[in-house]
Amino acid sequence: MFKYVTAETVSPGHPDKIADLISDYVLTKALENNPSSRVAVETVLTGTKDGGLVMVGGEISEIANISTEDIKTIVHEALNKTIKTSFEDFDLDRLSIYNELTPQSEEIRAAVEEDEDQGAGDQGIMIGFATNKTESFMPPTFDISRNIQKTLWDLQNSDPMLDLDSKVQVTTGGDKAKVVVSTQHKKEINIQKLHDQVSEIVANHVNQNFQLDLNPSGSFIKGGPAGDTGLTGRKIVVDAYGPSVPVGGGAFSGKDPSKVDRSAAYAARHLAKNIVFHKLADECLVRVSYAIGKAEPYELTVNTFDTSNVKENVIKDFVNKFDMKPGAIIERLNLINVNYRIDTLFSHFGHDDRNWEKIENI
Repeated sequence: MFKYVTAETVSPGHPDKIADLISDYVLTKALENNPSSRVAVETVLTGTKDGGLVMVGGEISEIANISTEDIKTIVHEALNKTIKTSFEDFDLDRLSIYNELTPQSEEIRAAVEEDEDQGAGDQGIMIGFATNKTESFMPPTFDISRNIQKTLWDLQNSDPMLDLDSKVQVTTGGDKAKVVVSTQHKKEINIQKLHDQVSEIVANHVNQNFQLDLNPSGSFIKGGPAGDTGLTGRKIVVDAYGPSVPVGGGAFSGKDPSKVDRSAAYAARHLAKNIVFHKLADECLVRVSYAIGKAEPYELTVNTFDTSNVKENVIKDFVNKFDMKPGAIIERLNLINVNYRIDTLFSHFGHDDRNWEKIENI
């Protein structure tokens, strides 16, 4: 019996990813203003009869110096990168933009001191994964879906007949790969031409026969936040490794690196990738957990799924070289000086230019 695997990705023009992007714009601006800023920001955006609504809320340190005018500028910058066409109920010139950011909780601030034993900014479970089955060290089906999505995104930006919302779903494991692509377009588009363009993209990334279902709903004219509400943190599986790998539960976007939801997830990927790259195992999942205000992880588990190429004590010695305290992670991966504006695009992992993807000479 075939083992089917399905994975999905979405474009930066998907409303949830636009929300993620706005939140990470706020985070990056806050850290530029003051590297000690504490940020946990979420964004919601949706179409309304009055032209659209964007609300940015959550907690942020007063030292971040983020004003309402900053929020308005950030929202427009992010939207101009992810939306081509305004609709009556989501009009870029008539948006209502609300700044609902409040100061960080004093209880959380007091629990997280900036030193080598800096406590975790929250409790939680984080997952890191790597496999040698792909050049990106990402799960194969998810990697295919993401590569199709990235090439489609280039077409969406260059073709005036396309708008920027899209989703790609790939199913592997049978005689044919089954590929579903939904991409936003203008009403006047030549659908057959679009089908040919997308089919060529898929053929370049799928090394077997495939079945392509393009826009199964028939058409996809109204998209982005005009078509559906966007919310930060609603695409945590897309942000990570796809559905074949567990998720810890916490979203990444809008959170400064004191929040282990983000920093420890990056560190777990960094450790897993280094274990696989150095051929200690062919596949690796790292699970780590914390309690708020505590520096030492409550759990650090490494699972190689019986693909280990060395004795268990060798892997244990290797893992011990990676300090998983939050302060050490932030310093090792230089997480204060990161352009978080790009991290939300096409998963947070599997991009060679990210600090947590670097290979250590250990």
